[in-house]
Amino acid sequence: MDVDKNKYKVWKLPNWLLVHWIINPGLAFNELVLGQRIPKVSLIDKQSDAPLMERQYVPCPHCNTIHNGLLWSKKNAFGNWFGYVCPSCHNIIPCLWNITSILLLTITFPIWGWFKTSLKNKWLRNRIERLQDVSGNELPTAQKTSWLKMGLLYAAFMFCVMALPDIIRGKATYTDIGIQVIIWLVAGLLFGGLMQLILGQSKSKNE
Repeated sequence: MDVDKNKYKVWKLPNWLLVHWIINPGLAFNELVLGQRIPKVSLIDKQSDAPLMERQYVPCPHCNTIHNGLLWSKKNAFGNWFGYVCPSCHNIIPCLWNITSILLLTITFPIWGWFKTSLKNKWLRNRIERLQDVSGNELPTAQKTSWLKMGLLYAAFMFCVMALPDIIRGKATYTDIGIQVIIWLVAGLLFGGLMQLILGQSKSKNE
């Protein structure tokens, strides 16, 4: 679709934020368990001074409608396992896949592949209903969030997922536990800092 590049900045590969989403193995959990996805193409409003979160738009390649990215915020940020659903034409807007997610899906395909069609159809009906409810209401606005708190919560959550099973089974030494704590603490702080940089920033002078 044609995009007014005087109004929008196009985000697509090889944008470094999108590359990070693809190669970071920890984000496979976000995709496969939480259903958090990001579209292959995003548009950033260059004429607005609002925080970045409020300047993001998602174009639908099927009907060429440009949607406010806040449609997929808060509760609708989760459960998008097959991609974003266009509220206008109900087709699926393509999203990126994390490399680790692809590997895990490929390995486990014999288990879930039999149910893919039925699961997708049920999921699609549910997403259409949820988006219709959101579309009829006022969209949320970006709110001040403690990104340090978000980073620490992310670190604690990932530690529980990645390290706690071995601790419970008695397979982790104190050294292993200490290393895991450091790894996920650093990862959490980086995650929180990155989110503050990305979602909280206003329009830059170069846009």
